[in-house]
Amino acid sequence: MLFFCVSGIAEARTTRVSDVRFGLEGDETRVVIDSDSPVDYRFFVLPNGTPRIVVEMARVRWSINGLTSEAGNGDGDGLVAHYRYEHNSPTTSRLILDLSAPAKVLGSYAMKPNHERSSHRIILDLRQVNEAEFRATPTPVPDAELVMISQSDSLIRSAKRKPVIVIDAGHGGKDPGAIGVKGTFEKDVTLASALALRDALLRTGRYEVSMTRADDTFIELEDRVDRAREFHADLFISLHADAGSKPHTRGASVYTLSPSGEKRSQALRKSHDWVLDVERDTARSTEVNDILVSLIERETKNQSARFANMLIPEIERADWPTLDNTHRNAGFFVLLAPDVPAVLVEMGFLTNAKDEALLTSPRHRKHIIQAIVRATDSFFEDKELYVAQR
Repeated sequence: MLFFCVSGIAEARTTRVSDVRFGLEGDETRVVIDSDSPVDYRFFVLPNGTPRIVVEMARVRWSINGLTSEAGNGDGDGLVAHYRYEHNSPTTSRLILDLSAPAKVLGSYAMKPNHERSSHRIILDLRQVNEAEFRATPTPVPDAELVMISQSDSLIRSAKRKPVIVIDAGHGGKDPGAIGVKGTFEKDVTLASALALRDALLRTGRYEVSMTRADDTFIELEDRVDRAREFHADLFISLHADAGSKPHTRGASVYTLSPSGEKRSQALRKSHDWVLDVERDTARSTEVNDILVSLIERETKNQSARFANMLIPEIERADWPTLDNTHRNAGFFVLLAPDVPAVLVEMGFLTNAKDEALLTSPRHRKHIIQAIVRATDSFFEDKELYVAQR
């Protein structure tokens, strides 16, 4: 078994792996893994079937090219044909290198940030070997565990990292949502809009983005909120299309949490064991922690309203129709996370023929998507202060 441990103090949050890339030098291939903090790792070979080298790490958050996800894949170069990444246990994550030919790791080392770059790096240098040498490489002891780096539970998050945005495409799978005048399913409109918003946000280079669903899948409401909390989202945007009994009713609206929803959120926090960061510090008294929790809940509510108040003028400037009293309050489940600013955007009424035509046209839909992007940019203009406050 080959094992390497990186020493150092990790960030308060789970390490984010932001890039995996490859370089060629002669007959060698270099694998570079970028992260925002040091992480323990080991590597080993899997000789059966397609030759593979596995890099196993203390559990990380995969945010390759700004897209945060549980698993993914990409093309390699040189001795690496393809790569895959995933979580293989509650405490470990794996990067799997599918090799184009048997290879061994000549050397492996970790690099700290310097004046030219802000990322930590794991580097592996690979060289091709014959089949016999590859199969002779030691494989890991099955029960061997990584030595975990202790992590601080501080509330302060790195101001240098990109804000994390979770986009929620409403409904999906067996739940079609509202049905339009011409038979349009809400679930299809929300998914197309969410994918367009994801791509637009990633093009800015300013954000890490995750989605509650990226295809026609049914996702429980609770799982949508859990996804936002799991990724420590700085903003949660849930996209929907409305329906009404009057066919002339049209226009977008933006919802944030209502007072009754706040009480429901507090009840769910207890029943679902939603633990906030401040509650992890057992050195503080329960009374002090309760005060801090209350402050976080209030700040979450304020930031949600702040984003809504930035978004509505941008929608109006895009000449997109809006309802009167555009900013509304409700106790929707997806707004209940006590520590994630969240809005639910009803983009229009599928029961109105004009709104349905706008929402089913990628060319027209782009206007409301760009309005959301502009509002997001404005919201995070002071992100260093905002992230520190979180």
